[in-house]
Amino acid sequence: MTFKSNAVLEGIKSSIENAPAAEKQAQIKKVNAVFQFNIKSAGGDETTWVLDLKNKGSMTHGGPAAGVKPDIVINVGDDTFVDLASGKTTGQKAFMGGKIKVKGNMMLATKLDGILKTAPKPAAAPAKAASSAPAAASGSSLKIAGVASSDVFTQIHAGITSMSATERQGVVSKAKAVYQFNIKAADKIHTFTLDLKNGNGDVYQGAYKNGKPEIAITIADKDFVDLAGGKLNGQKAFMSGKLKIQGNMMLATKLDTILKSIQKKPKL
Repeated sequence: MTFKSNAVLEGIKSSIENAPAAEKQAQIKKVNAVFQFNIKSAGGDETTWVLDLKNKGSMTHGGPAAGVKPDIVINVGDDTFVDLASGKTTGQKAFMGGKIKVKGNMMLATKLDGILKTAPKPAAAPAKAASSAPAAASGSSLKIAGVASSDVFTQIHAGITSMSATERQGVVSKAKAVYQFNIKAADKIHTFTLDLKNGNGDVYQGAYKNGKPEIAITIADKDFVDLAGGKLNGQKAFMSGKLKIQGNMMLATKLDTILKSIQKKPKL
């Protein structure tokens, strides 16, 4: 049985494993608890994950390690957990609505929303010295011969530049993140940056110029075109291994919506 929540939990696991030691220790000190998630699918299948932010800092699939006792056990439906992780609902609302059941230290449940939003991020390459905000790219500068994804980014550029300043600010205030896409085409990696965090938003060819992006996505050229065109779902792409993520996994849950909202009549 495939669980929708596995994509989120694998992302948190990756973030914790790749987090700098100091950041991981700070998270352990702040939370100081072991969470056990018993997740049930719509069909009645169950799976268990354990988030240990008390001892060594880890996320494991299955029951707790020997000698480790969870401080709180949360029973939750698969869809509800995904909604919690994406911010569509809160732990309090889910609990009050009977969608999650808690056993153990009830007060720890109040930390759940924060944990899902602030899971440790993996270390990035040393940041380059900050530079002034990049000039808006022209649509033609995004074109790369033989790379179909470049047409998508050209459409995204057209969509962004056709918006009013107020509309662009609305998109930026909603997304609040920089997405870096590493597109694999003909044995080469072509990088594009979608900046929906600074100024009025921008898209350009190359890596993010002002530090590190909140999320970096590696995906094959054709798969990205299918993703942007709605033929491929982001969650399914991740779970099937077609999409690799480094950084804040939660931002990936917004990707389908963002690509649909800012493209200008894509013709793929």
